[in-house]
Amino acid sequence: MKHYANEMTPGDVFHPGEIVKDEMEARGIKQADIVTVSGFNKSFISLFLKGERSININLAIALETILSIKAEFWIRLQKQYEMNKELIELKQKRLAS
Repeated sequence: MKHYANEMTPGDVFHPGEIVKDEMEARGIKQADIVTVSGFNKSFISLFLKGERSININLAIALETILSIKAEFWIRLQKQYEMNKELIELKQKRLAS
């Protein structure tokens, strides 16, 4: 049976919040800096960094301002995360049946 790259299921997925945390650490940026620039409350940013909230357009723009990484990158990263997470869940369901 042939397998194509677009049929492959990722082995692991990383929430965009994990990537942002790595960037923050590398640049010495504090969570309070993201709160100030983004206008989101501390609770939302904390949950985002823990992988419990998604990037939306406003947060992506704020991250572009803070990290100088294009907002489009963050939106694509969020969508890729969601797709890969779903692919893993579908594969697990197929294996269970």
